[in-house]
Amino acid sequence: MYIFILEKFRKFFKSIGKLETKVIDRIINRRNKTEKKFVLKDYHFRKVVEKKYKPKKIAIVLCFHFKKNRLKTLNKNIIEIASYNFNTNLTVITNNLKKKNELELRKILKKKVKKYSIIMVKNLPDENFLPWHSINIMKNKIKDNSYSHFMYLEDDIIVNSKNISYWIYFRKVLKKINLIPNFIRCEAYKGKLFSVDNPKKLIKKNNPVVFAENKEFGFINSKYPYSGMYLMDRELLKNFLKSKAIKIDFSFNNRVMKSLYPIKELVNISYAYLDVPTRYHNKLVLPFMKNKIPEFSIIKHCDLKYVRHKPLNKMGYGTINIENLIA
Repeated sequence: MYIFILEKFRKFFKSIGKLETKVIDRIINRRNKTEKKFVLKDYHFRKVVEKKYKPKKIAIVLCFHFKKNRLKTLNKNIIEIASYNFNTNLTVITNNLKKKNELELRKILKKKVKKYSIIMVKNLPDENFLPWHSINIMKNKIKDNSYSHFMYLEDDIIVNSKNISYWIYFRKVLKKINLIPNFIRCEAYKGKLFSVDNPKKLIKKNNPVVFAENKEFGFINSKYPYSGMYLMDRELLKNFLKSKAIKIDFSFNNRVMKSLYPIKELVNISYAYLDVPTRYHNKLVLPFMKNKIPEFSIIKHCDLKYVRHKPLNKMGYGTINIENLIA
């Protein structure tokens, strides 16, 4: 009855913006307290550390709008991808390049990666639309049954093989409750790691949580799940590609998405808002072990865009040491 009343208030406040958001939070918190919860096994958190889980073959799409001063950053990403000890196929999407710039890009790729291709997008009206061209590439890649996984990356996001191993393992575990393991994007500054995308601490009593049996381990659902990339298996990608989430206007009727994500970012986060379980903000959940973020879920943001950006700092972005993120 309480949730029914809140739903009525939600419709009433829909035109008032922030009030609707507060009501939605109350509905989620109430459901989080009253609905029967899935409990993880303690051994899940041991197994993910003890074993290495590899994709059969992974298709990687890396988005790089060419700027000469960003080639060093791109090179770091390519070095990491080249270190994977499993089968990869890399596609770099970029803007229409002059021959000189194309050769510079190919030089970096050729030295380190065996299988790669470059797709240059002509007549690009704005660089913010470049990521959306990854959709057509993924549509082609999934036709090839040899691929087991698919990953999209912004050029400055470093994802290592441990990150991928963790995701593969917990994807199978969390699939039972329609949730997806997430990563946390961090910047290293003065010997510490700072959360890029969470402007507030993640308080377990205020956010949906999936606990393990001992209550010390689990997953928490943040209202700010963005990480500058996505990793999907065949099932996830198929559902994504046949959904409305691959269209730019998918966010128009979702107040949360409209307020958090510009057009550029939508292409790699919209899947998290498809068929969200009733007591969650989105489908992405972040692991914790005794209130700490495990290393296997941390991905690096090469640029120090957030920790040094004062306007973003005022909003809380790039200010929270991940050692203190969960409470």
